[in-house]
Amino acid sequence: MKLQTLEYFITLAESRSINEAAQKLYIAQPSLTKALQHMEDELGVALFVRGKGGITLTEAGEKILPEARQMVAYYKGWLEMAQRDRPEAVTIYSHISLSNFLLPDVLLTFKKRDPDLVINHHAVFAPEKYLSNELACPVLALFICQADEARRLAETHGNLYWVLFRGEYGCLVNRDNPLAGREKVKLEELKDFYFIYPEVGARGQQQTFSSPILERMIQAASVHRAIQVESVGTVIRTIRNHADSCALSYYPALNRYEGVASGELVYVPIDSSETSGDLCLFCAKQAYHQYPVLRELVRNIQAAAGQFLRQVEAPRAEKKDGAPC
Repeated sequence: MKLQTLEYFITLAESRSINEAAQKLYIAQPSLTKALQHMEDELGVALFVRGKGGITLTEAGEKILPEARQMVAYYKGWLEMAQRDRPEAVTIYSHISLSNFLLPDVLLTFKKRDPDLVINHHAVFAPEKYLSNELACPVLALFICQADEARRLAETHGNLYWVLFRGEYGCLVNRDNPLAGREKVKLEELKDFYFIYPEVGARGQQQTFSSPILERMIQAASVHRAIQVESVGTVIRTIRNHADSCALSYYPALNRYEGVASGELVYVPIDSSETSGDLCLFCAKQAYHQYPVLRELVRNIQAAAGQFLRQVEAPRAEKKDGAPC
Protein backbone atom coordinates (compact mmCIF):
# COMPACT_ATOMS: atom_id res chain seq x y z
CA MET A 1 0.00 0.00 0.00
CA LYS A 2 1.33 3.43 -0.94
CA LEU A 3 1.62 6.17 1.63
CA GLN A 4 -0.24 8.41 -0.80
CA THR A 5 -3.28 6.14 -0.50
CA LEU A 6 -3.28 6.63 3.28
CA GLU A 7 -3.20 10.39 2.76
CA TYR A 8 -6.19 10.06 0.39
CA PHE A 9 -8.03 8.03 3.04
CA ILE A 10 -7.34 10.59 5.77
CA THR A 11 -8.39 13.53 3.59
CA LEU A 12 -11.64 11.84 2.60
CA ALA A 13 -12.39 10.96 6.23
CA GLU A 14 -12.00 14.63 7.11
CA SER A 15 -14.21 15.82 4.21
CA ARG A 16 -17.96 15.86 3.65
CA SER A 17 -17.83 14.29 0.20
CA ILE A 18 -15.57 12.60 -2.31
CA ASN A 19 -15.77 15.71 -4.49
CA GLU A 20 -14.58 17.94 -1.64
CA ALA A 21 -11.71 15.56 -0.85
CA ALA A 22 -10.66 15.40 -4.51
CA GLN A 23 -10.52 19.20 -4.62
CA LYS A 24 -8.34 19.33 -1.52
CA LEU A 25 -5.99 16.76 -3.03
CA TYR A 26 -5.99 18.38 -6.50
CA ILE A 27 -6.87 15.09 -8.21
CA ALA A 28 -9.83 13.90 -10.27
CA GLN A 29 -12.71 12.33 -8.35
CA PRO A 30 -12.51 9.00 -10.27
CA SER A 31 -8.82 8.69 -9.38
CA LEU A 32 -9.60 9.19 -5.69
CA THR A 33 -12.47 6.68 -5.82
CA LYS A 34 -10.29 4.10 -7.56
CA ALA A 35 -7.43 4.51 -5.06
CA LEU A 36 -9.74 4.02 -2.08
CA GLN A 37 -11.38 1.00 -3.67
CA HIS A 38 -7.91 -0.56 -4.06
CA MET A 39 -7.26 0.17 -0.38
CA GLU A 40 -10.51 -1.52 0.66
CA ASP A 41 -9.76 -4.51 -1.59
CA GLU A 42 -6.24 -4.83 -0.14
CA LEU A 43 -7.46 -4.66 3.47
CA GLY A 44 -10.56 -6.76 2.83
CA VAL A 45 -12.87 -4.36 4.67
CA ALA A 46 -15.16 -1.50 3.73
CA LEU A 47 -13.86 1.84 5.00
CA PHE A 48 -16.74 4.16 4.05
CA VAL A 49 -20.51 4.04 3.82
CA ARG A 50 -21.77 6.07 0.88
CA GLY A 51 -25.21 7.61 1.21
CA LYS A 52 -27.32 10.51 0.00
CA GLY A 53 -26.00 12.70 2.76
CA GLY A 54 -22.39 12.05 1.89
CA ILE A 55 -19.87 9.54 3.21
CA THR A 56 -19.17 8.27 6.69
CA LEU A 57 -16.55 5.93 8.10
CA THR A 58 -17.42 2.34 8.88
CA GLU A 59 -16.41 0.82 12.22
CA ALA A 60 -13.25 -0.52 10.55
CA GLY A 61 -12.56 2.89 9.06
CA GLU A 62 -12.91 4.55 12.46
CA LYS A 63 -10.33 2.14 13.88
CA ILE A 64 -7.87 2.55 11.02
CA LEU A 65 -8.04 6.37 10.82
CA PRO A 66 -5.90 7.26 13.90
CA GLU A 67 -3.36 4.60 12.96
CA ALA A 68 -3.18 5.94 9.40
CA ARG A 69 -2.62 9.45 10.76
CA GLN A 70 0.18 8.15 12.95
CA MET A 71 1.88 6.34 10.08
CA VAL A 72 1.78 9.43 7.87
CA ALA A 73 3.10 11.57 10.74
CA TYR A 74 5.97 9.11 11.28
CA TYR A 75 6.88 9.18 7.61
CA LYS A 76 6.83 12.97 7.43
CA GLY A 77 8.99 13.08 10.53
CA TRP A 78 11.48 10.70 8.93
CA LEU A 79 11.61 12.89 5.83
CA GLU A 80 12.19 15.95 7.97
CA MET A 81 15.08 14.25 9.79
CA ALA A 82 16.57 13.13 6.49
CA GLN A 83 16.61 16.75 5.31
CA ARG A 84 18.50 18.03 8.36
CA ASP A 85 22.22 18.63 8.06
CA ARG A 86 22.85 18.26 11.80
CA PRO A 87 21.43 16.11 14.60
CA GLU A 88 19.36 17.38 17.51
CA ALA A 89 22.09 16.16 19.89
CA VAL A 90 24.95 13.67 20.11
CA THR A 91 25.38 11.33 23.06
CA ILE A 92 28.76 9.72 23.73
CA TYR A 93 29.19 6.69 25.99
CA SER A 94 32.72 5.81 27.03
CA HIS A 95 33.97 3.07 29.31
CA ILE A 96 34.39 4.31 32.87
CA SER A 97 38.14 3.65 32.76
CA LEU A 98 38.35 5.99 29.74
CA SER A 99 36.25 8.79 31.20
CA ASN A 100 39.20 11.21 31.40
CA PHE A 101 40.90 9.97 28.23
CA LEU A 102 40.77 11.79 24.84
CA LEU A 103 37.15 12.95 25.03
CA PRO A 104 37.24 15.83 27.56
CA ASP A 105 39.77 17.86 25.54
CA VAL A 106 38.23 16.91 22.19
CA LEU A 107 34.70 17.85 23.29
CA LEU A 108 35.78 21.17 24.82
CA THR A 109 37.67 22.16 21.66
CA PHE A 110 34.79 21.02 19.46
CA LYS A 111 32.22 22.85 21.58
CA LYS A 112 34.15 26.11 21.24
CA ARG A 113 33.93 25.83 17.46
CA ASP A 114 30.33 24.61 17.36
CA PRO A 115 28.53 25.90 20.47
CA ASP A 116 25.06 25.12 19.09
CA LEU A 117 25.57 21.35 18.96
CA VAL A 118 24.38 19.57 22.11
CA ILE A 119 26.88 16.87 23.15
CA ASN A 120 26.22 14.65 26.17
CA HIS A 121 28.99 12.43 27.54
CA HIS A 122 28.37 9.55 29.95
CA ALA A 123 31.02 7.28 31.46
CA VAL A 124 29.54 3.80 31.93
CA PHE A 125 30.76 0.23 32.44
CA ALA A 126 29.07 -1.22 29.36
CA PRO A 127 28.97 1.32 26.48
CA GLU A 128 28.09 -1.49 24.06
CA LYS A 129 24.61 -1.64 25.63
CA TYR A 130 23.89 1.85 24.30
CA LEU A 131 24.77 1.25 20.65
CA SER A 132 21.93 2.17 18.30
CA ASN A 133 21.19 3.39 14.79
CA GLU A 134 19.21 6.39 16.08
CA LEU A 135 19.26 9.21 13.52
CA ALA A 136 17.86 12.29 15.28
CA CYS A 137 20.13 11.90 18.34
CA PRO A 138 23.00 9.63 17.25
CA VAL A 139 25.18 7.72 19.68
CA LEU A 140 28.96 7.41 19.73
CA ALA A 141 30.56 4.75 21.93
CA LEU A 142 34.19 4.36 22.99
CA PHE A 143 35.35 1.12 24.57
CA ILE A 144 37.81 -1.76 24.33
CA CYS A 145 36.86 -4.97 22.60
CA GLN A 146 38.30 -7.72 20.45
CA ALA A 147 38.08 -7.62 16.65
CA ASP A 148 35.40 -10.29 16.22
CA GLU A 149 33.23 -8.66 18.88
CA ALA A 150 33.59 -5.23 17.24
CA ARG A 151 32.43 -6.58 13.88
CA ARG A 152 29.47 -8.36 15.46
CA LEU A 153 28.34 -5.30 17.39
CA ALA A 154 28.66 -3.05 14.34
CA GLU A 155 26.59 -5.38 12.17
CA THR A 156 23.94 -5.91 14.86
CA HIS A 157 23.36 -2.22 15.52
CA GLY A 158 23.92 -0.74 12.05
CA ASN A 159 27.13 0.99 13.11
CA LEU A 160 30.48 1.87 11.66
CA TYR A 161 33.53 1.48 13.86
CA TRP A 162 37.15 2.60 13.87
CA VAL A 163 40.08 1.06 15.72
CA LEU A 164 41.81 4.00 17.43
CA PHE A 165 44.66 1.80 18.56
CA ARG A 166 45.47 -1.74 19.52
CA GLY A 167 46.62 -2.65 22.99
CA GLU A 168 46.36 -5.08 25.87
CA TYR A 169 45.39 -5.29 29.51
CA GLY A 170 48.09 -5.74 32.09
CA CYS A 171 49.02 -5.16 35.69
CA LEU A 172 49.81 -1.65 36.94
CA VAL A 173 51.99 -1.61 40.05
CA ASN A 174 54.15 0.64 42.17
CA ARG A 175 57.82 0.58 41.12
CA ASP A 176 58.69 -0.88 44.54
CA ASN A 177 56.31 -3.79 43.99
CA PRO A 178 58.15 -7.13 43.48
CA LEU A 179 56.26 -7.56 40.20
CA ALA A 180 57.70 -4.35 38.72
CA GLY A 181 60.78 -6.07 37.31
CA ARG A 182 58.93 -8.96 35.70
CA GLU A 183 58.44 -9.42 31.94
CA LYS A 184 55.06 -11.09 32.56
CA VAL A 185 52.97 -12.15 35.51
CA LYS A 186 50.54 -15.05 35.87
CA LEU A 187 47.10 -14.43 37.36
CA GLU A 188 47.67 -16.90 40.20
CA GLU A 189 50.66 -14.84 41.34
CA LEU A 190 48.38 -11.93 42.19
CA LYS A 191 46.89 -13.66 45.23
CA ASP A 192 49.68 -12.26 47.42
CA PHE A 193 48.87 -8.64 46.50
CA TYR A 194 45.97 -6.31 47.16
CA PHE A 195 43.94 -5.98 43.98
CA ILE A 196 42.35 -2.52 43.65
CA TYR A 197 39.47 -1.97 41.24
CA PRO A 198 36.78 0.69 40.73
CA GLU A 199 33.15 0.27 41.63
CA VAL A 200 31.27 -1.57 38.89
CA GLY A 201 27.56 -0.80 38.78
CA ALA A 202 25.42 0.93 41.36
CA ARG A 203 25.82 -0.01 44.99
CA GLY A 204 23.56 -2.86 46.01
CA GLN A 205 23.20 -4.11 42.45
CA GLN A 206 24.66 -7.26 40.98
CA GLN A 207 28.28 -6.86 39.88
CA THR A 208 28.81 -6.66 36.13
CA PHE A 209 32.45 -6.70 35.09
CA SER A 210 33.83 -4.70 32.20
CA SER A 211 36.01 -7.49 30.80
CA PRO A 212 36.66 -11.22 31.34
CA ILE A 213 40.22 -10.52 32.47
CA LEU A 214 39.01 -8.15 35.21
CA GLU A 215 36.68 -10.81 36.58
CA ARG A 216 39.48 -13.38 36.50
CA MET A 217 41.84 -11.02 38.33
CA ILE A 218 39.26 -10.46 41.05
CA GLN A 219 38.75 -14.21 41.34
CA ALA A 220 42.51 -14.80 41.46
CA ALA A 221 42.98 -12.38 44.36
CA SER A 222 42.46 -13.57 47.90
CA VAL A 223 38.91 -12.83 49.12
CA HIS A 224 40.36 -10.42 51.68
CA ARG A 225 42.70 -8.72 49.19
CA ALA A 226 40.27 -7.57 46.47
CA ILE A 227 39.34 -4.00 47.34
CA GLN A 228 36.71 -1.98 45.50
CA VAL A 229 37.04 1.82 45.51
CA GLU A 230 34.81 4.54 44.16
CA SER A 231 36.72 5.66 41.05
CA VAL A 232 39.59 5.00 38.66
CA GLY A 233 41.42 8.01 40.10
CA THR A 234 41.31 6.42 43.55
CA VAL A 235 42.71 3.19 42.09
CA ILE A 236 45.73 5.06 40.71
CA ARG A 237 46.34 6.97 43.96
CA THR A 238 46.19 3.73 45.94
CA ILE A 239 48.70 1.99 43.66
CA ARG A 240 51.07 4.95 43.95
CA ASN A 241 50.89 4.88 47.75
CA HIS A 242 51.05 1.13 48.35
CA ALA A 243 53.75 -1.14 46.92
CA ASP A 244 51.80 -4.28 47.86
CA SER A 245 48.84 -3.42 45.58
CA CYS A 246 48.09 -3.84 41.88
CA ALA A 247 45.39 -2.93 39.35
CA LEU A 248 44.22 -3.90 35.90
CA SER A 249 45.06 -1.27 33.29
CA TYR A 250 44.99 -0.93 29.50
CA TYR A 251 48.16 -0.19 27.56
CA PRO A 252 48.84 2.26 25.93
CA ALA A 253 46.05 4.40 27.47
CA LEU A 254 47.61 3.98 30.92
CA ASN A 255 50.41 6.34 29.88
CA ARG A 256 48.09 9.24 30.72
CA TYR A 257 48.28 8.47 34.43
CA GLU A 258 50.48 10.63 36.59
CA GLY A 259 53.47 8.57 37.67
CA VAL A 260 53.78 6.34 34.59
CA ALA A 261 56.14 8.61 32.64
CA SER A 262 58.36 9.12 35.70
CA GLY A 263 58.55 5.38 36.36
CA GLU A 264 56.73 5.64 39.68
CA LEU A 265 54.08 3.32 38.21
CA VAL A 266 55.07 0.28 36.13
CA TYR A 267 53.09 -1.75 33.62
CA VAL A 268 53.57 -5.53 33.67
CA PRO A 269 51.91 -7.68 30.95
CA ILE A 270 49.66 -10.53 32.11
CA ASP A 271 50.38 -14.03 30.83
CA SER A 272 46.89 -14.70 29.40
CA SER A 273 45.22 -14.97 26.01
CA GLU A 274 42.36 -12.69 27.14
CA THR A 275 44.38 -9.50 27.50
CA SER A 276 44.50 -8.16 23.94
CA GLY A 277 41.91 -5.63 22.83
CA ASP A 278 41.26 -2.74 20.45
CA LEU A 279 40.12 0.69 21.54
CA CYS A 280 37.17 1.18 19.19
CA LEU A 281 34.92 4.10 18.37
CA PHE A 282 31.39 3.22 17.20
CA CYS A 283 28.89 5.45 15.39
CA ALA A 284 25.50 4.91 13.74
CA LYS A 285 26.17 4.37 10.02
CA GLN A 286 23.28 6.41 8.60
CA ALA A 287 23.87 9.33 10.97
CA TYR A 288 27.59 9.36 10.15
CA HIS A 289 26.90 9.61 6.42
CA GLN A 290 24.14 12.20 6.85
CA TYR A 291 25.68 14.71 9.27
CA PRO A 292 28.94 16.51 8.37
CA VAL A 293 29.28 17.70 11.96
CA LEU A 294 29.25 14.09 13.20
CA ARG A 295 31.94 13.10 10.71
CA GLU A 296 34.05 16.02 11.93
CA LEU A 297 33.62 14.93 15.55
CA VAL A 298 34.72 11.38 14.69
CA ARG A 299 37.77 12.73 12.84
CA ASN A 300 38.69 14.87 15.84
CA ILE A 301 38.57 11.87 18.17
CA GLN A 302 40.69 9.87 15.72
CA ALA A 303 43.20 12.71 15.51
CA ALA A 304 43.42 12.95 19.30
CA ALA A 305 44.11 9.22 19.53
CA GLY A 306 46.83 9.50 16.89
CA GLN A 307 48.44 12.42 18.69
CA PHE A 308 48.38 10.51 21.98
CA LEU A 309 50.12 7.53 20.37
CA ARG A 310 52.81 9.77 18.89
CA GLN A 311 53.45 11.32 22.29
CA VAL A 312 53.75 7.85 23.83
CA GLU A 313 56.06 6.51 21.13
CA ALA A 314 58.39 9.54 21.00
CA PRO A 315 60.14 8.96 24.36
CA ARG A 316 60.48 5.25 23.58
CA ALA A 317 62.08 6.04 20.20
CA GLU A 318 64.52 8.48 21.81
CA LYS A 319 65.48 5.90 24.40
CA LYS A 320 65.98 3.26 21.71
CA ASP A 321 68.18 5.55 19.60
CA GLY A 322 70.30 6.40 22.64
CA ALA A 323 70.54 10.03 21.59
CA PRO A 324 71.97 12.38 24.28
CA CYS A 325 69.54 14.78 25.96
